[in-house]
Amino acid sequence: MNGIQNILKAISKSIGNEITEDMDLLKVIGKVTDNKDVKSIVNSMNSNQTISKEWLIDNLKDRITMFDNPKICVAAGWYGNLADRLSEFTNEKVVSFDIDPKCEKIGRVMYPNVHFKTVDINNFHPGKYDVIICTSCEHFNDDTLNDFLSKRNKEKCLVILQSNNYKELDEHVNCKGSLEEFEKSVRLRVLNSSEKRINNKFNRYMVIGY
Repeated sequence: MNGIQNILKAISKSIGNEITEDMDLLKVIGKVTDNKDVKSIVNSMNSNQTISKEWLIDNLKDRITMFDNPKICVAAGWYGNLADRLSEFTNEKVVSFDIDPKCEKIGRVMYPNVHFKTVDINNFHPGKYDVIICTSCEHFNDDTLNDFLSKRNKEKCLVILQSNNYKELDEHVNCKGSLEEFEKSVRLRVLNSSEKRINNKFNRYMVIGY
């Protein structure tokens, strides 16, 4: 089943109506624009999200080869788009967890190869994972994020984090003003840090370390 079919099924589940796979996706979205879940599904695949995830994967490719069939988890993984992309690097099911139960409900339809969990980041224990990724650090205060990271295996776990300076959203409670500020806020042995301008709208920051 291709990605579009899975997306249509997810939209169908969220609005409670049957949507056939041959319907035009944009027409479907146009009919249900007041549905918050559908808007959220579409937003999870917008160009800002796509560029950020492609950037991460490009930086991960060479580093992840140090692991043989790594265990990977994505914190605050939304509907699992990134986790699904990361499946190419392992034979294990990539874990994507989020506090919102709708992410698991809808995500399982969109990305059936991802292992979804509904759990608060404060209650998730990442000790068994070789690679931990969070591209939503702006949603967490520094203490919450660092407490989560403190539970990892510090000897071997590769960590990739992203944040941004996009303050227009209420849920962005901890945006950073610069790459340097973001790097200093996370308790990692930093291997690499970089920033990228996204669609001339905001800056996204990435830190990779152990």
